[in-house]
Amino acid sequence: MNTTKRLYFYGVSFVTLVVAANGVVFLVQFLIEQVTQSAIAGWDNQASLGLSMVIVGAPLWVLHWHYTQRQAAKQPDETASTLRKLYLYGVLFTASLVVFIAVHSLLFQVMGGDDLSAYFVGQALIWGAVWGYHWSVERQEQAAMSGLTLKRWYLYGTSVYTLIVLFGGAAGVFTVLFQWAYDGLLDTRVVVSGGGVWNSTMQDGIASLVTGGVWWSFHWFYLARDDVESTLRQVYLNLFAFLGGAITALAAIGTVLYTVIRWLLGGTELPAADDHFRAVTGAVPFLFAGIVLLIYHWQVLQDESRLLAGRLAGAKRSFGYIMSAIGLGAAAVGVPLIVGAVLGQLLPESSDSIVGAEPVRDQLAFALTAIIIGAPLWYWYWPRMQRTVREGGAAERGALARRVYIYGVLGVLALAGIGSLIGFLTGLFNDLLRGDLTVDFLRNGRWLLGIIVGSGALLPYHWQVLREDQREGGEPVSGLKSVTLLAGGEDANELAKRLKEALGVRVRLMRAVDESGASELSNEQLEALLQEIGSVTAERLLLVASEGEVKVYGYR
Repeated sequence: MNTTKRLYFYGVSFVTLVVAANGVVFLVQFLIEQVTQSAIAGWDNQASLGLSMVIVGAPLWVLHWHYTQRQAAKQPDETASTLRKLYLYGVLFTASLVVFIAVHSLLFQVMGGDDLSAYFVGQALIWGAVWGYHWSVERQEQAAMSGLTLKRWYLYGTSVYTLIVLFGGAAGVFTVLFQWAYDGLLDTRVVVSGGGVWNSTMQDGIASLVTGGVWWSFHWFYLARDDVESTLRQVYLNLFAFLGGAITALAAIGTVLYTVIRWLLGGTELPAADDHFRAVTGAVPFLFAGIVLLIYHWQVLQDESRLLAGRLAGAKRSFGYIMSAIGLGAAAVGVPLIVGAVLGQLLPESSDSIVGAEPVRDQLAFALTAIIIGAPLWYWYWPRMQRTVREGGAAERGALARRVYIYGVLGVLALAGIGSLIGFLTGLFNDLLRGDLTVDFLRNGRWLLGIIVGSGALLPYHWQVLREDQREGGEPVSGLKSVTLLAGGEDANELAKRLKEALGVRVRLMRAVDESGASELSNEQLEALLQEIGSVTAERLLLVASEGEVKVYGYR
């Protein structure tokens, strides 16, 4: 089949399958309600809708799907088509999500003592059957590269949302238990409000823990167990699971710090300590969840890093710059608040008071928390990224993640500083021209002044970093329109990716017939190659990798 024909048949197959499956769900719901109800109810509109959907959708799906199956049997290449794989994994993802939600809802109803929803039972049964059938079809077919990519999107996309539900449920369960224990120790309450320990939060948490744990374990430990070399797997591990655990733990630590600092600054005006610190019981479970995420996925990363022999540089680089950005951003937010709070105390006739004044106390507590968390985080990661750059040379300086970080920081600081300076000067000129310039102007504009001070302190350093990268060849080569790489061997894709990051242009990879052509380059060889490319005046380049070196040819 050609592409247009595939688009029609697989598109119609997907739509009609969804219609037919939901129609069967409505009919199953109606039948279950007839069996379970003491009095037999009459035929209703929902049953009519379900019957109509089945009559229309089922025959159309059977006809279109049967045709695609016949084509796949006649033409083996059909099983490797991207649109067929898109249909199969689109159905698998949809069915898995529907069953997941239905099972979670049923568990929640069971633990709450409610009657089971016939609709959710129907969804679990019918869409579970849909998933099972399409998974059996996919397992029988040869895995092409397009199918493998879509399979990975399905596996790690499902792993993402199930892991979120799993740890969210665990945190919810332990939050209820911690609050119950905290209240019991202080004799403030006998049980947690909302039905005791066995309340809706606990029930939802257990349902999330069970369904999330089963779905995530099935996809992560079973279906994705041998997919070590996948790039999407490394994105999942580094930029979602490990980074998510780090952010969760940092947010929980920030909550605890903020609560403590706010209490220390509040004097006697705060509520009793037991009420004030009760909020910490909600942060501690998320801290534990974040630490568990970090420890487990760190161990997985270490094990797989040894197997992949250093091929995870891109994911590690992106993670390092993301953590540097989080640390710098947190500290940069805290600095203006500190400056504003201090100016509020130094200016005459100020009614602000750090101790006991709610707005200033909250702002100062938030600022100190942000700086305490952000500054060490940035100081831990940024020097390591700088050391990597010094060791990696121009290739590391020109990496996309580094350029996004540096230009992003410079852009945010410049916009914040310029905008605040305009606002500050506008207020100054208004008071000057009206002839009523007083100390109230500085007191009202101290927050803008804090942003100006913070931006002014950070901008020069990052500008210096940018200029250093430019001098050392970190900027993409200007004037290039296209680059074609002719290479063989297992490392051709990795070389093309490194060149794309360093040059900042699309690199088209052409695989040589002779797979013995070496295409793996050291950092020193890559840096020398980039310098050679920079000396070529042509707008289009052909790079030929052979016998451990890369030859550069310019063409029109």
